[in-house]
Amino acid sequence: MTRPGITAAHVAAAAEALQAEGQQPTIRAVRERLGDTGSPNTIQRHLAAWRKARPAAAPGQELPQALAAAIAAELAGAAAAARDAAQAEIDQAQAEAADLAAAGEVLEGERDDLAAQAQAQAQALRGERDKLAGRADALQAEGERLRAALDAAREQAQTAQQAAAVAQAQAQATLERATRAETLAAQQAQELAKAQQEAAHLRGRLEAK
Repeated sequence: MTRPGITAAHVAAAAEALQAEGQQPTIRAVRERLGDTGSPNTIQRHLAAWRKARPAAAPGQELPQALAAAIAAELAGAAAAARDAAQAEIDQAQAEAADLAAAGEVLEGERDDLAAQAQAQAQALRGERDKLAGRADALQAEGERLRAALDAAREQAQTAQQAAAVAQAQAQATLERATRAETLAAQQAQELAKAQQEAAHLRGRLEAK
């Protein structure tokens, strides 16, 4: 992120100072002069504006041939120096671009790692969700089975209760019949004993005559 406060005036002042010291005002040199602060893109933009705004040399009068040759030689040397400076700036820009590319590759690697981790976590969560869903289905099936078993047990208990009531009624009826039969047998025994007594009495009377 570009730090606040790096303006075109700061870049121009740093470039003028470097040039006055006989150094090439490259992006890296300007940034170092500014205290290792500022975005390379911002410095490059302000540095290009500074170079474009520099006044061009005013055309002079025609010079002698020897002086013109000397000036031409000096200009050729300056042009060579300018080419070297431009090549140095190109090399510097390429190095900075390589640094940016390397940083981009690192960020892409981190992004891919994060994406892989997120995908693995999502897959693990989906597996856990499927596992919990399977357990929920199993519990639901077990609950339905238990409810069915409870309903069957209740039905069996009701049937057994009804059968017990019927058996109890039948036992009560049998007991009542047995009681009546016992009472009848007792009455019949009494009547038989009475008849036997009367018969014995009659035999005694007959024998007495």
